[in-house]
Amino acid sequence: MFRYASAPRLRMAGLAVCLTATLAVAAPAAGAAPAAVQGTKSVQLQWASAWPADPPFRSGVLTVGGVYTCTEPAGTSVAVSFNALQVVPLAMPSGSGTLPCGPGVIDAPWELAGFPDADVHSGWTNVLLTFDGQGLPAQEFTA
Repeated sequence: MFRYASAPRLRMAGLAVCLTATLAVAAPAAGAAPAAVQGTKSVQLQWASAWPADPPFRSGVLTVGGVYTCTEPAGTSVAVSFNALQVVPLAMPSGSGTLPCGPGVIDAPWELAGFPDADVHSGWTNVLLTFDGQGLPAQEFTA
């Protein structure tokens, strides 16, 4: 014969389940990995934007950006550079700089403006990014 539990017993059982679930969520697992290991470096190139040239008075600038992680000790930096190719008309903008590192530099936004170039224009742009001395595969954008 099946017997129904009384309302006070159901409330106590529900409370016990909720407390157990709360403790399980709040307590970190014994082997949980830290959010970012010191010495981690990574970059994502997510966009490119062109400020077109207006000859003969103004050169154009290509700016690229995305997010990066660099958990090296505070006060250090990582080198980043790019070379790009734009066609019709042909332009080869480039730029270089450094990004700061530190324990809290995780998925931080970054952008790098290229050197002024009289041929920069809006349109199809193929960007080759170098981060910490490592070249990344080319990415195509409409800038």
